[in-house]
Amino acid sequence: MISDTIYEHLKDISYKKINSLLEPVTIIEPNSSVSRIINQLSKNDSYDAFYLNGKSVLTTNVRTLLSGKDIVDMKVKPFLETIPALTLKDNVQKAANVMNHYRIRTVPVVDNGEIIGGIKAEKILRLLSSKDNKWIKANLIFTKNPITISSEKSLSTARKIMTLKRIDHLPVQNKGIIKQVLTSYHILHALLPHESLGRRAMGMKKVRNLQSKIGNIGTTRIPQCVPDDNLNSILEKMLKTNTTCCLVNLRENLLGIITYRDIMSLLSVKMETEIPLYIVGMPEDQRNVDLITSKFTKTLKRIQKV
Repeated sequence: MISDTIYEHLKDISYKKINSLLEPVTIIEPNSSVSRIINQLSKNDSYDAFYLNGKSVLTTNVRTLLSGKDIVDMKVKPFLETIPALTLKDNVQKAANVMNHYRIRTVPVVDNGEIIGGIKAEKILRLLSSKDNKWIKANLIFTKNPITISSEKSLSTARKIMTLKRIDHLPVQNKGIIKQVLTSYHILHALLPHESLGRRAMGMKKVRNLQSKIGNIGTTRIPQCVPDDNLNSILEKMLKTNTTCCLVNLRENLLGIITYRDIMSLLSVKMETEIPLYIVGMPEDQRNVDLITSKFTKTLKRIQKV
């Protein structure tokens, strides 16, 4: 299978230790307001932020914060979720696994009870770009039929789509033609009040109303490719333009989109979420208990996918 061939091709990167790839991350406090966290993320050009609570690492990100309403007074604590952290002994594949499973772009690294940095998706993309990937084509990795939105729709509609579908990129159509891509970053900066420049400046300014049309909000600097373009070409375009996606077109028709997550999937293996399960009235024979538990768990997992 082609997936096995790709896995073997990228094995040296997958098993590379992360200790040489560390970069600074955004550290936050749970009692800070959502608006202050947005300001921190913007200032640090970060997508994710982290908080160490005992032995647990909690995180939030740009897309998660889109659901905030009264962000001036609301604390960030309700938007935090626990994620696995890495150690210096872990490899790139584990970082890619966590990124894909939790839909984040940076995985924190903990050492001696402190967050000492993180592994960022962009860094892994640069590693991938150093290999000869010309035989890996866009049509092997892109997400087909991406959700799009009309420029006549409201920013509120765009925000709802992003939060419900857990996506960060919305290609924007104007008279049937993709003119730009709206990202979760654009929504935050366009919809939500932001702190004035300066750490202690608390003046808040409403930039746009939720009901405003999307119009020309978004970026036009999105790289584009055709299904037969190779991974090296795509990586070069994304890194050169400092963008997090690439549109896949054929004869001016949008076929798909390639995001960090699509590329990380080349390195990752699927992580399964444990289902809390307690069954009453089980037989005494342990073999039957294991069989019943296994079958019931598989049934629940199938239901989860519906």
